[in-house]
Amino acid sequence: MKRELCLTKHSSKYRILNFANQANKNKHKTTPTKKKIKKTNVRVSSVGTEALKIESTFVGYLLPNERVRMTSEMEGVIEAVKFEEADEVKKEQKLINISTKELTLRVKIAEANLKLAQTNLSRDEKLSQRKLIPQSKLDQTRTQADRSLLDRDLALINLRKSVINSPLKGTVKIRHVKVGEFVRKGDPLVEILDLDKVLVQVNIPEQDIMKISEGETVGVELYALTDQQYRGKVQTIGLEADSRNRTFPIEIVVDNPKRELRPGMLARVTFTKKISDEQVVVPRHSILERDTGRIVFLVEQDKAVKKSIVTGQSMQDRVQVLEGLKPGDRLVVEGHSKLTDGETVSIVK
Repeated sequence: MKRELCLTKHSSKYRILNFANQANKNKHKTTPTKKKIKKTNVRVSSVGTEALKIESTFVGYLLPNERVRMTSEMEGVIEAVKFEEADEVKKEQKLINISTKELTLRVKIAEANLKLAQTNLSRDEKLSQRKLIPQSKLDQTRTQADRSLLDRDLALINLRKSVINSPLKGTVKIRHVKVGEFVRKGDPLVEILDLDKVLVQVNIPEQDIMKISEGETVGVELYALTDQQYRGKVQTIGLEADSRNRTFPIEIVVDNPKRELRPGMLARVTFTKKISDEQVVVPRHSILERDTGRIVFLVEQDKAVKKSIVTGQSMQDRVQVLEGLKPGDRLVVEGHSKLTDGETVSIVK
């Protein structure tokens, strides 16, 4: 009886020790924690449609709408000059007389000779009808009358050449002659510019020339007048390219009522093409260049999804997307440079 009691006590003590050891083990055990997933912060923008305008800018220079360099058609003395440099002249306004007095007298002499020849012809025709003069005499008289008529007409032509009229409304740029000077045929007399309109001459690369049409409206800015903007129209398009730089010359006409646009000024010409009001357009910086082509990242169910795209025209920081995106897609516009396909992201507003 005493022995059993001792065993029972000893067993109870052993169990107590086991429970204490197990408690110590449990005390040093740590509860396992879930590993946190790292998320990349990104900003997104909803893909939409908008009108896309493609702008191309070229540099050119101004020319007068029309330039006339008048030269003498005859020899003679300058009798009168009826203008000064920078004067405004009207069309058909008289500018210069070259030996006009002498030629006026020559016309009068030619008219007197013609009158005499016609009188002789009338008389001889009557005598010939009466068989009083031979036919040869009548032929000579008729020839003399014809020559007198031609001499009169030639004298009138020379007289008209001696009076120099302005062929256009414009501004005198240079006066080359003075009263009393002797000029020969071909000598310069005066240069006149039409500045009511000016021309902008621009050289367009061959890859762009087919996009331009006559009558197209363009924007014009001047380096000398940075605060002013003008509108012009394409007037002419060159038919042949310059073999040295493969460009085509075009001319754009611009109204110049205030005469503030002057030949020789540098100008910027901007051609604007509107493609459509319904184009998928994204910021240029959202597009990444890869060996396989251009890509963007979208966000779908909090994950980054790589999309290959096909781009079209671009304007400044906006790029047209032809394939790969649709309106409503959530496009990553910030934080996308180091993204990988399928990576978990956190959208920052």
